[in-house]
Amino acid sequence: MDSGVQGGPPIDGFEPLLDSREASRYLRIHYKTLEAKARLGLVPAMKEGKCWLFRLSLLNEDVDHKLKSNVTNHAVLTRDRKEKS
Repeated sequence: MDSGVQGGPPIDGFEPLLDSREASRYLRIHYKTLEAKARLGLVPAMKEGKCWLFRLSLLNEDVDHKLKSNVTNHAVLTRDRKEKS
């Protein structure tokens, strides 16, 4: 029977935590890059002992926010360039 650990189904509504290697597969980046971003506070994570832990839902929200922010920033930059010319 699956205990819900290591990316298995949630136990009583608790979303499983992913380690660096598991989470990095979803983001398609090297796990060391993800750990460095976690260390700098650039991605939502917590450290338990020597292990970085991540929630997939929080990583997804973070990616969504950054994508929306980049689109907004790009739109503002494009608008500003057009106004100057």
